[in-house]
Amino acid sequence: MTTIRARLTSSYVLALAGTLAVFSAVLWSAAQTEATRSLQRRADSVADVASVILQQSPAGISVLITTDSLVGQQLEPGVRRVLDALPGFLMIADSTRVLYFNVAAQALVGRDRDRLVGAVFRRTREQPAAVVRMDSTANVFIVTHFESPSGRVPALRVIAGESVAGLSFTEGDLFAPIIVTLPVIILLSSVIAWLVAGSALTPVERLISDLEAIQDGRSLHRRLPVESDENEIDRLSHTINAMMARLETSFAGLRRFTADASHELKTPLTVLRADIERVMSSPDVADDQLPPLEEALAETARMADLVESLLTLARADEGRFDIHRERIALDALVHDIAETATILGEEAGVIVVIERVDAQPFDGDPVRLRQLFLNLVTNAVKYTPRGGTVRIALEDRDDHAAFVVRDTGVGIAAADLPYIFDRFWRADRARSRASERGGVGLGLAIAQWIAHAHGGFIAVGSRLGRGSTFTVSLPVFRPAPP
Repeated sequence: MTTIRARLTSSYVLALAGTLAVFSAVLWSAAQTEATRSLQRRADSVADVASVILQQSPAGISVLITTDSLVGQQLEPGVRRVLDALPGFLMIADSTRVLYFNVAAQALVGRDRDRLVGAVFRRTREQPAAVVRMDSTANVFIVTHFESPSGRVPALRVIAGESVAGLSFTEGDLFAPIIVTLPVIILLSSVIAWLVAGSALTPVERLISDLEAIQDGRSLHRRLPVESDENEIDRLSHTINAMMARLETSFAGLRRFTADASHELKTPLTVLRADIERVMSSPDVADDQLPPLEEALAETARMADLVESLLTLARADEGRFDIHRERIALDALVHDIAETATILGEEAGVIVVIERVDAQPFDGDPVRLRQLFLNLVTNAVKYTPRGGTVRIALEDRDDHAAFVVRDTGVGIAAADLPYIFDRFWRADRARSRASERGGVGLGLAIAQWIAHAHGGFIAVGSRLGRGSTFTVSLPVFRPAPP
């Protein structure tokens, strides 16, 4: 997923690149227009000078146009010599033919000369200028003047031209600077935009970090820092703080209700269970009354377990359930759990195997750790069909101890794995309340809380129909060698 910082940077760079492209196009267009005007002024100047030469021919020249038997009519040689000194393309023509080509014009041959001559005679007083496309040389910009030198000859056309080489974008003076400068500007702008966007989004990153630390219901008492109400981030923090205050009140009320209700239900359930057991042990009970009494006793025991689990979680959420740490031998605890698991396995037709138990001294609460390990082992036996196998191991893994429970049971679907530690959650097919494996759905939630309380965690790997593996990792303090 693209971050806001990356999107802001890319948007800024695209906008800058588009702006620079438009600016370059406008700059090039303006430069080309000015270059075209400069060419026109130069051609006008040459044409004006040629016109003055024609009008003010030397005194020794009596006739401006002479006739040669071989070439026909042409300008007087003395005038031609003077005109040859002018730059660019220069031609003099009457109404029917070209009388004079300067050196540059004479260098044109074939179609290029035909195009130039044709353009000369297509010029009118209303449209004296045009660009003539060439094949062998650069295009030529021509300007036509109409002159009548002292009435001695018919009106003449004075055609001056300049090469338009360098007016295209790739040949212009701006092409190289633009091609070199634009990537550098865009690269520097990208870096600056990335840094500026990162600086602007720093409060957002800080807000995310603070919120990540307040994800669970036990940290709702924390608040986001608010420096002022002048910017959007501070106003957002203020709104979130108000929301968390309302959530904290709701969660606290829910926890108090759960804890109070669980506490109040323990006594009547205990009394009810004792009464049912007393009735069942009475000699006056008929045989047909025993099955419903046994069912009632089982449901009462289940309700008592549910109430006890709710009370445990409620006290843990409120921070009123302390962990009493002491130095214990995890290997001895695991052997004890394995004995209980063997008994449970015999009743369920499941084989319990102890694979490996490494000696592991650990500082923890033995009662809670026993509850944690027993919950996992009980689940493994409960959800493994007859003839299946449950394997138990305690492994020394560098800086932590790993309690591993592997089974060949029904497994858990990949889509269900993220939810197995949620309270009251059970997979529909494997943990239906109507099945013989039904539970209250709080065992794994309690196991996870105990693991977290000891600084550890629970990892799960499972495939539907292939079994599951639960691994409890507990950090082990190892004194540094002397």
